[in-house]
Amino acid sequence: MVYQSLIHVGGMMLLVRGGTVVTAEASFRIDVLCGDDGEIAAIGPSLEIPAGCDVLDAGDLLVMPGVVDPHTRIGADAHRMGSVGAALLAAGTTTVIDCVAAPRGQGLRAAWRDWRQAARGAGVDVSAHMVIGHWDADVARGMAEVTQACGVNSFRLSCGGAMDDTQVMGVIDHALELGALCAFDGHGGQVAAYLRAGLHRAGIEGAEAQALSCAPPIEGSGIARAIMMAGVLGAPVHVGPVSTRDAVDAIAAARLRGQRVSAEVLPRHLVLEGDDVDTLPCDDGLPPLRDGAQHAPLWGALAAGVLGMSASGAGGDGTDAMPDLAGRMGLLWHHGVCAGRLSAEEFVAVTSANAARAFNIHPRKGAIMVGADADLLLWDPQAPARALSPCPGAPIVSGAVRHVVRGGAVAWSVTHPCVARGGQHVDRPCFGRDLAARIRRRAHLAMQGG
Repeated sequence: MVYQSLIHVGGMMLLVRGGTVVTAEASFRIDVLCGDDGEIAAIGPSLEIPAGCDVLDAGDLLVMPGVVDPHTRIGADAHRMGSVGAALLAAGTTTVIDCVAAPRGQGLRAAWRDWRQAARGAGVDVSAHMVIGHWDADVARGMAEVTQACGVNSFRLSCGGAMDDTQVMGVIDHALELGALCAFDGHGGQVAAYLRAGLHRAGIEGAEAQALSCAPPIEGSGIARAIMMAGVLGAPVHVGPVSTRDAVDAIAAARLRGQRVSAEVLPRHLVLEGDDVDTLPCDDGLPPLRDGAQHAPLWGALAAGVLGMSASGAGGDGTDAMPDLAGRMGLLWHHGVCAGRLSAEEFVAVTSANAARAFNIHPRKGAIMVGADADLLLWDPQAPARALSPCPGAPIVSGAVRHVVRGGAVAWSVTHPCVARGGQHVDRPCFGRDLAARIRRRAHLAMQGG
């Protein structure tokens, strides 16, 4: 590694000294100097302290990139944005990509503006997935507007929602021409809605109805169908949250054919079972908890890169109780790194770097290098194992967040747990103009090979 020389002096700098820097590629015992412009100014061993620079002693801590959460559902509610954003920051998250839906009659760009206004007090850096619920000429124009003017490069859809296949493929095709990515969930759709209606008539509600109406084959077939539709058009695709082996098999098969597929998983689906529903509220916006037999293939897929990233899904009902928010890092550390399923570098990959790469903000986010945003998580790997909450059956976590640096300033600290306000909007550039042609050629070869 070539160490960078000091490029900033004076100003309100922050030197993170004495820790072990862990990235998705390697670990080094080096210092990190955060410049007064919010970017990393220098990295190297035993850096000199510039005049007027604050020093944060990293001691025996691990210094990692700030967590990138690729899937939250906070929306255009300033109060919720503030409370959920504060909880995310305290958990080590410095950047979120939030799902933004436009109410009927409102254009995508207007919905983005409302959301952006609400997000100004989030406490974390923010970006948006625009949710597409129907397809017409107005939506097509709105997609073009938000990609060109609002820093949006992704659109979220349901694998089996209200749109028929021709409409879904219209969205995928148009997104590809714009250089944007489509992201699909696989736990809902028309089959699940049909089953849920029958369960309702039978008086079955809540978590039981959620699990029965979205059995693993439904999620697997939904994910497989989304991948197929993107593949025949030659488009890259993102899927998740993934909670079943059926979905993992569909993703792995597509990747083996050469198709570009990225995917996310929630920590709850790695550690909790269907019998644990009492430890957290039912959330119809996320896949249900599964039986324990699903854990091993999900962990294997995460370690192998088939599932490249973790997400919180934060923002739905019962957010404060969600293990995926407060416990995301501790669950992955305890059940992943401490259990030997993940290395520390893989831990960084699945919590920051891979999401930043998939949504085209790497190395600005998810990296520790000169010129990257100075977003850092100082993690205590020795913090003992403990229950995430006092609730019976609460999952076990270990490790702990000690300090969070966002934009070169300490935004949260265990010694001063007041959460900094503000946060920047993160423009996510669309992918290259030649992406459509290149990916189409590759996808056609992949489909032929399948």
